[in-house]
Amino acid sequence: MLIDKLNQEAHVWFSRPESVQDKEVLQDLTATLSNQELDKYRRLHFQQDRHRYLVSHALVRKTLSRYIDRPPADWCFSRGEHGRPEIANPGTPPLRFNLTHTVGLVGCIVTRNNDCGIDAERITARHATPGIAERMFSETEYRELRRLEGQESLEYFFTRWTLRESYVKALGIGISFPTRKLTFSVNRENSVEISLHPELEDQRINWQFQLFKPTAEHIVATAIRRNSEMDKRIVTRFITL
Repeated sequence: MLIDKLNQEAHVWFSRPESVQDKEVLQDLTATLSNQELDKYRRLHFQQDRHRYLVSHALVRKTLSRYIDRPPADWCFSRGEHGRPEIANPGTPPLRFNLTHTVGLVGCIVTRNNDCGIDAERITARHATPGIAERMFSETEYRELRRLEGQESLEYFFTRWTLRESYVKALGIGISFPTRKLTFSVNRENSVEISLHPELEDQRINWQFQLFKPTAEHIVATAIRRNSEMDKRIVTRFITL
């Protein structure tokens, strides 16, 4: 069974929102959403935001139903103190998940027992500003970024940004987290190390990070809390809803 593979693996499911255009498919996806999700979906002002919201939240529901024999519409979720959704169906195995969506890509990570976070960003100079880096990155990272130009600068910015987001989302903590007290290093093989300020009361051995480029225009980072010495093998899949 697919759920049994989560003992050694973590699964990341991707979809491209623009690939979902068939009216019957969209009606089917809409029917999977809860009343609360439908309310939020309808309140979104821009059509592209509504479409991305629909595809991403339907992706979560349909993905979870790959592991447990339950219709996508039957999944119930609760929210933690800072808004992170968790499965609320009684008697469900300890699946953990996290969702991300950006222009052109939605993604969902699923683990068993392990806290997890995922963040996807479209690589664009519009958001990769020095002001954001100065506020959010460590002093070391900010200095390194200022020495880079062009595509190297963009890649550096978005790897550090997505790694931060994935870590904070795995913790289930809001945007008030002091991300300047994190420093990430990435080698040529995309192996990731994290350094944490002592006052954060966390250790780098607790975390497994992974970077991906699922498309030429996107960077994705995942963070998984280690519950043992063994890292999870991360399996990625693109699916059409």
